[in-house]
Amino acid sequence: MPSHLDTPMSPPSPAARGRSRFTPWLCALSLCALVACGGGSDAAPETRSADAASTPPSGSTPAATVARQQEGARLNTAELEQIARTGVLPPVFEGPSLSGAETKAGIGGPAAKSAASRVPVYRFFNTRTSAHFFTTSEAERANTQATLPFMSFEGPAFHASSTAVPGLSPVHRFYNTATGVHFYTISEAERAHVAATLPQFSYEGVAYHASTLPGTGYTPLYRFFYASKGFHFYSNSAAERDNIIATLPQYSYEGVGYHVLGSDWQTPAVPHTGITGAQCYPGGGNLTLGTCSSAGATNLNPQQDGHRAAVNPMSYSSVTSGATTYPFTSCVRDNVTGLMWEGKEGSSLAYRSGEKQYTNLSNNTTNDASTYVVTINAFRVCGFNDWRLPTVEELQGLVDYGRDTGFRITTTAFPNTQGSYYWTANVNPNLTGEAWVVNFYNGAIFRRARTEANYLRLVRGAPWTGQRHLLTTRSYPGDSANNAVTDRKTGLTWRRCQQGRFWNGSTCTGTASSFSFEAAMVHAKAQTGWRMPNVKELNSLTDYGRYLPALDTTLFPGDNGLNTSSTPWLDNTAYTFYVQSIDGYVSFAGGTSTLRLVSIHP
Repeated sequence: MPSHLDTPMSPPSPAARGRSRFTPWLCALSLCALVACGGGSDAAPETRSADAASTPPSGSTPAATVARQQEGARLNTAELEQIARTGVLPPVFEGPSLSGAETKAGIGGPAAKSAASRVPVYRFFNTRTSAHFFTTSEAERANTQATLPFMSFEGPAFHASSTAVPGLSPVHRFYNTATGVHFYTISEAERAHVAATLPQFSYEGVAYHASTLPGTGYTPLYRFFYASKGFHFYSNSAAERDNIIATLPQYSYEGVGYHVLGSDWQTPAVPHTGITGAQCYPGGGNLTLGTCSSAGATNLNPQQDGHRAAVNPMSYSSVTSGATTYPFTSCVRDNVTGLMWEGKEGSSLAYRSGEKQYTNLSNNTTNDASTYVVTINAFRVCGFNDWRLPTVEELQGLVDYGRDTGFRITTTAFPNTQGSYYWTANVNPNLTGEAWVVNFYNGAIFRRARTEANYLRLVRGAPWTGQRHLLTTRSYPGDSANNAVTDRKTGLTWRRCQQGRFWNGSTCTGTASSFSFEAAMVHAKAQTGWRMPNVKELNSLTDYGRYLPALDTTLFPGDNGLNTSSTPWLDNTAYTFYVQSIDGYVSFAGGTSTLRLVSIHP
């Protein structure tokens, strides 16, 4: 049975009876949410009996305890507001993991990590107490269903991450030994406050991971406090929140506790470049690519682009809607990013022909991209009407830099692609007559006049919204605190200063170093915990809404040069890809360039 079944302090209270009245109404509207005074648990079956679990202490919560819990709520709100204002994540308390990604011996065998990040938090209704119980553990869910008939299974309440993902924060779990309920907080300040002032709250560890901030793929989890009973109530339904506020005044609304993972949440990732395990540099001045497992390649740098071919490899699948599975000439799903891409037809007469070109003037003329977008949405290609032009970052995700013959794209998933320029939605902010293109012939990215005719491939999927970057601290000799930036969209963590420069707490000092490519590899290997980024990772830093530099200099002060990636250019392996942070160009060059050791070793 669950370790602690969350229960009211007495037989079903008016609030509990109120919940039992309105919960079915919400379920009928598909608005069921977390309706409980607790949360997830993954403990093994306990020796406590069901009767003991269903008969918690009686009486009202002492006023001093209520005041301390209310102070915790204030600390939670203040911390979330401070993170939103400053972008700085507080240091994290490292507690034991209670995530559903683990199973315990006796239920699911030895402890083991799940490969999935996004997991459901399951809800049970305790028919003896009118309370709800939540767990992220598949093993505990199955065990509860099998052995506790009074626990009515109601399905997933919301989703969280079972693992520590950059940009997410741990949600800490406490067990209130005086009331028999669980309490959850994402706030490090509130966690410390509860541990210091409420001895009846036993800290149990990290239940799961969620977000302190809103953004694409996140849903707010609303928080209430029932003061006389001393427990909290959570819901990720705005309709249920409003109903509780309107009808249950004994539940004090405390605002958003944190943000859980919505149905469109995708594990932050950048698709790999496509460079293979047979395309690494052997060292010794030899710029001819060879197997990455060779002694020369691993001695030079064991984190070359080809060594990481298995990290987020490009992967595509068919789109199925109802009984229809669409061919790749209609649409295709990117399994890494979750984006859906328009397919192209082979016939030159077809409206979605891969051979047709368009201007990018946004003037709604016949042969302009703007008209094409409107028409494709009117056609409802693959059943959807929210197709749009992709961003540079999205379109570059399709480039296969590991191909040295033909076009640089996975042709089985994207037939009828042309080896030329494809428009993006990014217009140069200073030169508005130019927009950015991705070249599928050689993998470069640069600007073209919007009056030119180029190819199109539309995409659908929510573009990123919300605060994307957070400041954090990662170990690097000579750097002060907050020397790193975590990108919530990509999951990458970057050092704020180029090599040769150091973060002094407010800016980067010193002079950026320059290296030949092989010297850069050697230097990167010596930086413990850090590595060179590949070209897709490096270009994810480019802000195409900025120009001269095309980079947020509040995050990365003074970075105005060529930044080398770990990705070779296969047409001439003496050249590697770089990103020009001054204007956003992506191209290839030999010789020397400024090196950024930016992404922390995963």
